[in-house]
Amino acid sequence: MAPITPTLPESFFSSVLNAKDTATKVRWYMCVIVNLSSLNYADVIPQVYSHLEANLLAGLSHDDQFKAVQQIQEGLVKSLGIAGAARTGNGLRVFAKCTPGGLLVKESLRLQETEATAIRRGKKFFSRVYDKNPLFKPEVTARASPDYWFIVKDIIYGRLFSFDAILDDLTSAYAMVSALYGMNSPDQLRNHMIGMQLNGADKQSLQELQDLLLGLGDILGVKFRFDRVPIPDVPSQACS
Repeated sequence: MAPITPTLPESFFSSVLNAKDTATKVRWYMCVIVNLSSLNYADVIPQVYSHLEANLLAGLSHDDQFKAVQQIQEGLVKSLGIAGAARTGNGLRVFAKCTPGGLLVKESLRLQETEATAIRRGKKFFSRVYDKNPLFKPEVTARASPDYWFIVKDIIYGRLFSFDAILDDLTSAYAMVSALYGMNSPDQLRNHMIGMQLNGADKQSLQELQDLLLGLGDILGVKFRFDRVPIPDVPSQACS
């Protein structure tokens, strides 16, 4: 017997209706859709797309509609590095079924750049996230698995996370953190929230994101293993 798909109440969407601009609204929808995919609730994505279509896309030009959809797709693609291929693939396929064909990306922009370019960019992005965070110990990860360390730095950060033709670093970080909430990964959440603050986010924005996504989990009836992660302060060493 197939599980029943939960229904999101209209009240859940109140914050996006009150958002100040289109970019903020697109990011809100992206974060929610990425989180649903990561939580393994891809079947709820059509409800979010329907709201997006009626309350935002309908008022935009075709080019701006395409850009908004492209950004949400890219947020899902980047969540692959957090949630894995299975859940990300489910989320992308469900999202694509909701979306008119004329708004879907038809070719891979990543194929148009060299591996060397991606690796250089990935190392710079990795440094911006972690280098000033004294709580992150790279040697621990490298010792755990040299292959994992190589894949994360050169492939996931190079080809996936740091790709900036569609999303900038900060918006990419929103997608990554949204997926981490779905995976309920406290240590990674802490480090990435510090990284977000080092790259322009403020604590209020991170608190709003946490309230949104944990509130979504409550609506869906998700039982997380780990408790809410406090929004971290930027370590004093990072400010010196």
